[in-house]
Amino acid sequence: MSWYTFFVQTGKEDYIKKHIDRHYDDKQLKCMIPKRIIPEKRQGIVKDEVKVLFPGYIFVKTNMIQDVYHSIKTTPHVYYLVGSSSCTTANTKEYFTKIPENQMNWLLQLFGQNHIIGYSDIMVLDENVQVISGPLMGKEAIIRKIDKRKGRAKIEVQLLNDIRLIDVGIEILSP
Repeated sequence: MSWYTFFVQTGKEDYIKKHIDRHYDDKQLKCMIPKRIIPEKRQGIVKDEVKVLFPGYIFVKTNMIQDVYHSIKTTPHVYYLVGSSSCTTANTKEYFTKIPENQMNWLLQLFGQNHIIGYSDIMVLDENVQVISGPLMGKEAIIRKIDKRKGRAKIEVQLLNDIRLIDVGIEILSP
């Protein structure tokens, strides 16, 4: 089974996941919506918020065949399969663009079991960032910016030939 990405109406990701989960069992198709926990300040109070990591996208793991594709495509609020086209590769025709396995494995390591990127504990020494624990541990190279005031880090994530900067929650430790 391979991973694919559908573009859906932003804000309807959970609705679509529930709809797909009702119609397919886990052995045939798995649906995932990666999320992140970030600090949000409202009326002077900082609270942890769970937000969708890629708004407007759902991830589906399946053996993509025409029937599955059309079934998902007819789900309300689903627009299209990202990267779907009719192109020839070697002697076969590929109508559905898979997420490369190495990209998806890297993303799954970042998300963890519950598909949520939690907080990472970091130390900032001069210009150097050191991750002590959390999902960013060993991935210091993807950190592009630290916002100490908001308690967030901008990380660079690649998804299907597209590079995105995403905010994730961090806890800054004193040296």
